[in-house]
Amino acid sequence: MYQNILVAVDGSDENKHAVDDAVKLAKAVGAKLTAIYVVTGAELSPNAFGGDVSDSERKAIADKNAKAAIDYVEFEASREGVPLEVKILNGKPCDVIVEESKNFDLIVCGSLGRTGLAKALIGSVSSKIVKYAHCPVLLSRKK
Repeated sequence: MYQNILVAVDGSDENKHAVDDAVKLAKAVGAKLTAIYVVTGAELSPNAFGGDVSDSERKAIADKNAKAAIDYVEFEASREGVPLEVKILNGKPCDVIVEESKNFDLIVCGSLGRTGLAKALIGSVSSKIVKYAHCPVLLSRKK
């Protein structure tokens, strides 16, 4: 059935449910799990933190956010004995995930994003992934 599952991670509390569901599913079907964190241009933009933050400081903050998101999925996958690959990529999350979907049997992602705007749009990234992905998509939300 599913041999290669992709879970999109962003470090939000909402996303932890997607990670939990992806790990459980991968364990149940004996699939390999790949976690993707996408560093966006907005995360690295001077406007994201105000004008007084240097490029290196913005990059350090983006790296810290990525590490926190990845640490959670690594811990959960390890605890459940699920093989995990991690990718940190740059770009627009929906575009990167849709492109990566060509290599997977299933995508698991949260139904809401981590930013206020994404929450207001009811998971605009998720809806684009559902529409354009090259494989089935499982949306996970808080129970």
